[in-house]
Amino acid sequence: MLIPTSRVESALQEYERLSGRPLSPEESRIVTKAVVDQEVLYAYAKRLGLDKDPVVEQRLAQIATFVAENPHEAKSVEERADEAVSLGIGEGDLVVRRIMIDGARRLIRAGILVREPPDPLLEQYLRDHPEQFQRPARTRISQVLIDAHKPRAEQDARDLLQRLRRDAVPASNYGDAGLVKPELPDLPERELERLFGHRFATELAQLPVGEWSGPVASRYGMHLVFVRERVMEHTPPLAEVRKEVRTEVRAKLADEWLAVRLEQLKGEFSIQIADGDKTEESKL
Repeated sequence: MLIPTSRVESALQEYERLSGRPLSPEESRIVTKAVVDQEVLYAYAKRLGLDKDPVVEQRLAQIATFVAENPHEAKSVEERADEAVSLGIGEGDLVVRRIMIDGARRLIRAGILVREPPDPLLEQYLRDHPEQFQRPARTRISQVLIDAHKPRAEQDARDLLQRLRRDAVPASNYGDAGLVKPELPDLPERELERLFGHRFATELAQLPVGEWSGPVASRYGMHLVFVRERVMEHTPPLAEVRKEVRTEVRAKLADEWLAVRLEQLKGEFSIQIADGDKTEESKL
């Protein structure tokens, strides 16, 4: 299988244009490998008969109709598609190539994606990549709002703080009406910042658990806060994130198998990069 040197050079020039500088030898090698990989996948797609895919045939039929001497002649999609193939006018169509290359890539990866990875493999991946599944710190609070515009707002807040520490009653029995409920579920810092502002979230992180504290300022006014629970940032056990870990492991294994299969196919197709009378066997 011959790959025209012009196709590789075109890809290299495009990447140089996008990067705005000459490519390094390693970058050139990577781009050349990508071109070879695509050509291999395209050839493999034809071997698999993906050019008979309805979407591909429809595209080929459109191309054939566009260049036909009599475009209004009654012919089926299949007939028009066969015309495009026989004339070789579909080879350079980027849409057709993309559909077929993507189809070949998906078929290769599908053989792995349908398999169930064993638990030891999932556990190892979770140990090796804990940051991918990290759960943020969360805090559950009750809060009472004191309108900061009241004449004795600060003193009222301090008096109410003493009452709340003394009386075991719901927070909703006290304070001023606000946009945020007195009793909140456990929320991550980002959500607390969204509700109350950065300053509130920062001060909240320093408050003790299990007692009323404050006042703490927010965009709404002053708050008396009871930290009911604080869960630190952590990596959950596999049982809690099995679905997420399984998805990542399958994708990783499918990518690895795709790389292996591409190398096998390069050998089967005897890939060569050709320039006129010169040919060079690909070592990529």
